[in-house]
Amino acid sequence: MKYEIGDKIILLHSKEEGTVVDIVNREMVMVEVGKTTFPVYLDQIDFPYFYRFTEKKLPAAAPRKIPGDELPVEKKKHETFKTDKGMFLSILPVYQADGYEENIQLLKFHLLNETQRSYTLHFRVWLKQQLDLEIKNDLQPFSHFYLSDLLFESLNDSPRFEFTFYPRDKDPRLAPSFNKVWKIKPKQLFQQLNELHIRRDAMLSFPLFEKYPDKQPDTRYGFEAEDISKLSPLYSKIQLAPDAPLEPKYEVDLHIEKLIDEWRGLSNIAILAIQLNEFQRYLDLAIAHKQPSMIVIHGLGKGKLRDEIHQLLRQTPEAGNFVNEYHPRYGYGATEISFKY
Repeated sequence: MKYEIGDKIILLHSKEEGTVVDIVNREMVMVEVGKTTFPVYLDQIDFPYFYRFTEKKLPAAAPRKIPGDELPVEKKKHETFKTDKGMFLSILPVYQADGYEENIQLLKFHLLNETQRSYTLHFRVWLKQQLDLEIKNDLQPFSHFYLSDLLFESLNDSPRFEFTFYPRDKDPRLAPSFNKVWKIKPKQLFQQLNELHIRRDAMLSFPLFEKYPDKQPDTRYGFEAEDISKLSPLYSKIQLAPDAPLEPKYEVDLHIEKLIDEWRGLSNIAILAIQLNEFQRYLDLAIAHKQPSMIVIHGLGKGKLRDEIHQLLRQTPEAGNFVNEYHPRYGYGATEISFKY
């Protein structure tokens, strides 16, 4: 691999500099530019020092001196204002080499909140007309949120995603809730993924809404607002908001039996999504309360949960440092996080 985690890079198309924060596969890495993290192919980046060395530079013209130029000029402060773009569902395909070909192994789904509002999300996944996953969590403004993984072979199971958004800040002008159903059409999605691979792009993006609807009834999607507390019995204890506000924890145990009672029968992907969403909630709480550190217990296993947690931490600017070293109490089954503010 040409690049390692921590290497400084430059985007060839925009000339922006960033840092490699994760290795996706042999052809793709995750980079962080500013405070934004996204995947890119290796042929879309280069080392900045090599680019500066090989870049042709024109000779600089001698500056023309004008009386008064010797006085220092006050620099103008430029403020960056983010504009609302809407709510988007992104799909990142993960490839696996099979001989001379690369086949899609699974699809990673994230939610991108490109608005200035925070929302409560109620998310459900249906496979073969049966509920496979149901979670609830909060979405912060201008942030991304991990939803779930979906095995590529599951596209034959008629997958359906259901989203219900609730504004966190009460506004009488806005609808109390907004529902959106996203059905996957395997043939159409496969064509889009093939075109994505040809373009050498990293992910697909689908808009869920551009602007959150006003209070007037919106029947375009044929759904009525639902009560988020009425979850199916199997998932009734997953990520439900408690009566009292959550308190930050110094130690967060993500073993599934510590999170829900009825966990037997859930798929590995469903269990992973529940664990990651629990971690995200307490990570957000720790940051909101300026907590100096936190230990997250993920266990050993095959390391999938640990790797996903570390990827989320690399995308969190406040997570200044995190280590997964031997601990006399947890062994290698925990990661200690030190925050920076």
